[in-house]
Amino acid sequence: MTSKISSSSLTSSMVSFLSDLIRIRSICGINTEYLVAERVSVECQKLKLKYELVSAPNQEDRPNVIVTAGNGPSKFLFVGHTDTVNVEDETQWSFPPFAGSIDDKTQRLIGRGSCDNKGGIVCALYTLYLLQHIIDEEKLNISIQLACVVDEESGACSSIGVRYLLDRKLISGCGAIYVYPGTNVTIGHRGLLRLSIDVKGENVHTGSVEWNTKIKGANATTALARILIALEDYSWNNDTDPSFPSLTLTVTPGTIFNGGGFVSVVPSNASAMVDIRLMPSTSVKNILQTIEDIVKTIINKRNEFYRKMTPDSNLSARLSASITIKNQLPAAAIDSNHALVLS
Repeated sequence: MTSKISSSSLTSSMVSFLSDLIRIRSICGINTEYLVAERVSVECQKLKLKYELVSAPNQEDRPNVIVTAGNGPSKFLFVGHTDTVNVEDETQWSFPPFAGSIDDKTQRLIGRGSCDNKGGIVCALYTLYLLQHIIDEEKLNISIQLACVVDEESGACSSIGVRYLLDRKLISGCGAIYVYPGTNVTIGHRGLLRLSIDVKGENVHTGSVEWNTKIKGANATTALARILIALEDYSWNNDTDPSFPSLTLTVTPGTIFNGGGFVSVVPSNASAMVDIRLMPSTSVKNILQTIEDIVKTIINKRNEFYRKMTPDSNLSARLSASITIKNQLPAAAIDSNHALVLS
């Protein structure tokens, strides 16, 4: 039966499907993934694939989609995510990011999410379609699943996305593939550590005598800025691993920054996210200790700065800082000679 399926007709259907998905804005933190899940459901109906929409409590507008081929025990799992990162300033794009159009020169379908990760979902869904025919023909007592999960861009292990499905044993398998499209076989994934650094200072009106003489006030934003620059300038260990030949430990401070509330008030609060990509040999304990030392050093220096500005003052430290782990995942890799890699 599979030999009778036209590859050209599949290609046309896949391109049309992906174009539709790209046209749906599902930016994490801005749009919900509901319309993407709805469009995936329509395609499942067209392909006669079983599917189920599963939402976490009070998250009905952000449904995960579980698609299944076969009726037996689950043997394998494909995973993709239905949200995307933001496009920021659309006027700076050389093409409309949500048009879902094909570039005339390259003949590539372009747009936000075309690779990360809607293109992968399209490929995986049609793979399940073909596998369903094989399972039926061979009368195989297995099932293979595709999980189209929400909220991945917020930190990969969202409690309403893939983690929600895993914790409730709604998806499983002896192995899994995260469905990023491309011709390279990826045998692992670097680990993830995301931190929030929060600095507290002391607010005061910028036009006041107290701030002019530095008797009162401590700028949380400038203190945090110094911390982020110090993290960026630090010579981190270039941890390497044969599973990731072109990658090393990567520390990116300040991917999100918030500070201040009014233009004429010294900011008393500032926060920033730090994104860290871990190698298998990276010590999270050492990373955290290094960051804590840098934060402590800079906060002490800034407090000393304010003390020197008011030498006759007995004021206690005006600035403080805290570090909170927001997301943490270990690095993972399989042997390059594994049957799944070589197949």
